[in-house]
Amino acid sequence: MKGRLPFLVALAVAVIGGALALALLVRDEKPSGAGFPVGDDGIAAHSSLSDRTELFGSPLRARLDLLVDREVLDPDKVRVDAKFTPFDKVDEPTTTRTDYDRYTRLRYVYELECLKTVCVPETLTKPLDLPDTVVRHDGVPVEVVKWPSVTIASRYEEPTVDRNDPTAQPRFDLPWRATLRLQAATYRVDPTTITVLFVGLALVLLVASLYFVQRAFPGVPLGFHRLRRVKLTPLERALVVLERAHEQGIEREQRLALDRLAHELSSGGQSTLAGDARRLAWEEDVPDAERTATLSGQVRDVIAGRTNGRP
Repeated sequence: MKGRLPFLVALAVAVIGGALALALLVRDEKPSGAGFPVGDDGIAAHSSLSDRTELFGSPLRARLDLLVDREVLDPDKVRVDAKFTPFDKVDEPTTTRTDYDRYTRLRYVYELECLKTVCVPETLTKPLDLPDTVVRHDGVPVEVVKWPSVTIASRYEEPTVDRNDPTAQPRFDLPWRATLRLQAATYRVDPTTITVLFVGLALVLLVASLYFVQRAFPGVPLGFHRLRRVKLTPLERALVVLERAHEQGIEREQRLALDRLAHELSSGGQSTLAGDARRLAWEEDVPDAERTATLSGQVRDVIAGRTNGRP
């Protein structure tokens, strides 16, 4: 056991280290506080539009992200009063909830459109400001969210032509603005799966390296040689059965074990010890403990090659 102790300690450290690394890698992603702080009021909001400039009649998507500190506010009691005049809501908003350590992210996505006269540009473009959205907790306003402005561009405005370049194509001078929201990262293979595979591979390589160190340096007490099962001879097995029966103190088991030992000794040419074992097995009284121990010692000497079995 002492020789195996360093190996067991190394293996335990490897397993614990791998488990900790795996737990850290697959833990829930913490929300970043950069650009999205939660103050003492327990809530932060961020609004965005799918397009800042669009042609008349094109659909518009509005997204509202709320980060709620559950130690301050109850996300179940948060309500959003959103109006987008002159735009109309095409359908009910899509709502998703994600819980982190102490925060909850609530995301509301609104599909909008405006086919009214008020949205028709009188000239080339028409800027529109959306009404503020009020966020309430248990009926009490806790946040007022402002939306980016949107510009509606006419579909029927006359294009401009560069008169100095007759080969130039007609163009529309529309004030297009880019949407800077980054798309979510995609992966060919799930990172968690890759992490689990690499951690498992690392543990296998660690155990394999310890095994080869043991083979290359037998003096290093890693204990791998002790993991191999020792194959006993029939005589050794019979002796082990006798010693176990003697420790348990069961008379019938002792007699059967002595008889089996006598048979193996006789097969190995140890007739003297075989006779002693058989007499002990079938004598009238319970096999004598001292005589049984003496016989066991003599048999072990035979196994070790220290004697030929004769007194």
